[in-house]
Amino acid sequence: MGLVAREPELAVIADVLDRAPADVRALVLVGEPGVGKTSLWEVGLAHGSARGMRVLVARASASETGLPFAGLIDLLDEVSGADLDDVPPPQRHALEVALYRADPGEHPPTDQVVSLALLSTLRSLARREHVLVAVDDLQWLDPPSQLALAYASRRLPDHATLLLARRPGAATAVEQALPDEHLGSLTVGALSLGGTRQLLAARLGLRLPHHLLRRVYDTTLGNPLFALEVGRLLSGRDPELVGDDLPVPDAVEDLLGLRVADLHPAARRVLLALALAADLRTAQVAALAGADAVEEVVRAHVVQAQGDRIRPTHPLLAEAARRAASADDVRRLHADLAAIVSDDQRQVLHLALAATGPDRRLAARLDAAVRGATARGSIRLAADLAGHALRLTPVCEPDAARVMVLAKLLQMAGDKHRLTELLAPRAASLPDRADRVRAHVLLTGGVVHGNDDILRHLQQALDEAGDDSGLRLRVLCHLAENEAVIEVRNVEVADRKAAEAVAASAAGSAGDQRLALYTRVWTSALRGRPLDGLLERYEALASGSTYLARTPGRVAGQQHVWRGEPGPARARFEAFRSLAAERGEPSPYALARLHLCELELRVGRLDAAEELLDEWAASLDSSLLHWPMYERCRSLLAAGRGDAARAREWGGRAVAQAEEMGVRWDWLEATRALGVAALLDHRPEEAVRHLRTVWAHTRREGVLDPGAFPAAPDLVEALVEVGDPAGAREVVDVLAEAADVQDHPWARLASGRGRAAVALASGWSDDVAADLAGVAASYARLGLAADAARTWLLLGRAQRRSRKWGAARESLGCAVGLYEQMAAPGWAAAARAELERVGARRPGGGRLTATERRVADLAADGLSNKEIARVLVVTVSTVEFHLRNTYSKLGIRSRMELAQGLAALDEPAP
Repeated sequence: MGLVAREPELAVIADVLDRAPADVRALVLVGEPGVGKTSLWEVGLAHGSARGMRVLVARASASETGLPFAGLIDLLDEVSGADLDDVPPPQRHALEVALYRADPGEHPPTDQVVSLALLSTLRSLARREHVLVAVDDLQWLDPPSQLALAYASRRLPDHATLLLARRPGAATAVEQALPDEHLGSLTVGALSLGGTRQLLAARLGLRLPHHLLRRVYDTTLGNPLFALEVGRLLSGRDPELVGDDLPVPDAVEDLLGLRVADLHPAARRVLLALALAADLRTAQVAALAGADAVEEVVRAHVVQAQGDRIRPTHPLLAEAARRAASADDVRRLHADLAAIVSDDQRQVLHLALAATGPDRRLAARLDAAVRGATARGSIRLAADLAGHALRLTPVCEPDAARVMVLAKLLQMAGDKHRLTELLAPRAASLPDRADRVRAHVLLTGGVVHGNDDILRHLQQALDEAGDDSGLRLRVLCHLAENEAVIEVRNVEVADRKAAEAVAASAAGSAGDQRLALYTRVWTSALRGRPLDGLLERYEALASGSTYLARTPGRVAGQQHVWRGEPGPARARFEAFRSLAAERGEPSPYALARLHLCELELRVGRLDAAEELLDEWAASLDSSLLHWPMYERCRSLLAAGRGDAARAREWGGRAVAQAEEMGVRWDWLEATRALGVAALLDHRPEEAVRHLRTVWAHTRREGVLDPGAFPAAPDLVEALVEVGDPAGAREVVDVLAEAADVQDHPWARLASGRGRAAVALASGWSDDVAADLAGVAASYARLGLAADAARTWLLLGRAQRRSRKWGAARESLGCAVGLYEQMAAPGWAAAARAELERVGARRPGGGRLTATERRVADLAADGLSNKEIARVLVVTVSTVEFHLRNTYSKLGIRSRMELAQGLAALDEPAP
């Protein structure tokens, strides 16, 4: 049956499906439950099929969000082995493992390979026919499937279209992967009063007097599903006998519950089965409830059959059936589902959900399922299975092994509360000493209220280790990491301990060696040493079951950030985040988001940093990181934007929380943000106090990489402002030494910037000014816009003070342009204030400066701004600034007038 009152929405969908095949295109339908987005989406599928498209369909379900690759299995259900012939064998194997068509072998496929395999599959299919990839209820798509689809969406082939539907909320990873120009969004709103009238007449043959129609509309707020359910209640009634209040519940979900309650018990069983296992086939449902029940629910329009598949006409109907069912009904149906599903892991999960008491054989089967889920990287599913295995262990049998398996999986899944509830009462009574040590260490990742709690758990672990050197080694690694990374103290001593642990672990297990190497990577990074050798040794020992948060790749990414190498840093962090998402480990995912945010703050991509922070604040994993990391990133963002008041607000909050919790890293970074805010507010004495605190602490405690806590350049500037050039030179000397010893790109530029700042404070030098301009250009080439902007501002101020008016305008213009590009209005305003003090045309009147003339000549020759920037080794913002000045001086408005304006300028005066 066709849709009514949806002509504008249908026209949008048709337009997307009819666009030129070479365009990469996607449309997402966004609407509240029951508003009709799924119906529109279904029409889109029908239109795609009618146009001869190959339609790949996934209907995500809340019941399958925790099942890895459930969406991908649905999407590629009708893609045969022959369709995959063009997919490279390693990719094909990874895809078939994800689709449960092949065994994983020793190592589960990585998310990168599965994602690449999906892309290869779509490209192969699109070479033969136009492909329509359609996903409904995108918000419920399981994370591994969403990750793979996001990867493929960035690189969609020609002859491929996405049609997506979801509820309102934050954009999904798939949407974020698509460029704005390739993604359309259609908000599916409520029907009008007239639309509601058409809907009731077309679907139910119901015609109501206007006053009653108005009450239906006001009650349902134009929600089509709600309106239809109210209409069904009114069907057969005399409209004149309906009172002032309609006989309906307050919410559509409750109304659907009434509709489900009116069904025959066998029909309700059909809906309940679909709520518990969304991917059932018609024959399977008939086996559960009988063919008559299937026919009844189809006739009642609560279920629809499509080929051999059967689904609720709306997901809320299945949810209503589940809420209405008793616990006994649910358990019995789980037992029946176990008899008809084909996948071993789902079968044993249904059996576990049906079990009410200990079951030795079932617990053993669950152990095998845990291993299988872990091998596939399905950590959340593995944790659920392990929890059932422990629950079903007979009281008379030892369960410590299952306790420790579950605890490890809960740590990997980021479930801190369940981890603490499981281990805290049992850690001291576990029969094996090694388990007791591991339990206390695992509890450091549970619910803790500060670093003192972590140190208490580690001390308990050390006490339990006694004279066992192997166990003591593990605990000492954790203590060394805590000392170096949490407390940021005695880093040189922690480094020596880590080196000793690496040497001692050579005789131990691979796990012991990995832990020691991970700890040494941290201390080596803070000490400014290369990490390549340690990383190679770690990779040789890598295991698919290693907890991602304790892998050294993310530390290597941080070192790239500290050294001013954003490209390699981003590659490492993105790979780390993708792997965390694939394996369902939320704590590592949260860490990846933190590191990406820190990277964006360093390079000056402030809007991107804010997007990550907004996602962080809204996400369910916002509490997974113990420390005030969010608060100190907010303070650094405000400082980067030039909002001193907000920087002080967030920075003060972060400092207070860090002091209370005993964590020094966030304390140092928040204190640095307070120093930058003071500089912006022209309070150099306060800036010196904050920044010198950071600098002195890191130097005293053995942090040798100056980019780890990059307070030095701001400290030099503040010391110059308060008239302490000697103190500034001491900082510069340390930077220069670090640059030489560590071959440190960022430190080399920072020392050059600081040396020039000290020199220009004592008197003007063209050579020093040229050096400082070179530093700014080098920052820009490295992609460090924030540092480049500060350097241009520093140079422009020095030029203004020395009455170098034209040069000052150029430098300050560059600063303004970069700050505007960075979305840093506070700093842009500070640079503009300096520019206003220079004056608009002093002393050259309408004459162009040498740089302006060079830029104008190149533009008149037809070069783009980007090409001019490459020729002159400046930023595009600098080119734009010079062109704006040129247009103003010549009295023109565009490039088309530029050649004529320059010719007029060159004419001799009469």
